[in-house]
Amino acid sequence: MNYWKNYPLKKYWYLGFLGLVGIYELPEVLEYFKGNASVWALTNLLWLLWFDYFLPRKNTER
Repeated sequence: MNYWKNYPLKKYWYLGFLGLVGIYELPEVLEYFKGNASVWALTNLLWLLWFDYFLPRKNTER
């Protein structure tokens, strides 16, 4: 049985690679919680939203 047949990737799945930038910026976010960085460091968490493009969607066509 082909599991991935029912869960195809989204059209722009390659944009999920932008989410890797968020992993790179995590140390700066952690510095904010230690009190060593400004509130703007939290905006680096927005990069992680791009990982949503890697998540496959359920195929509703049957």
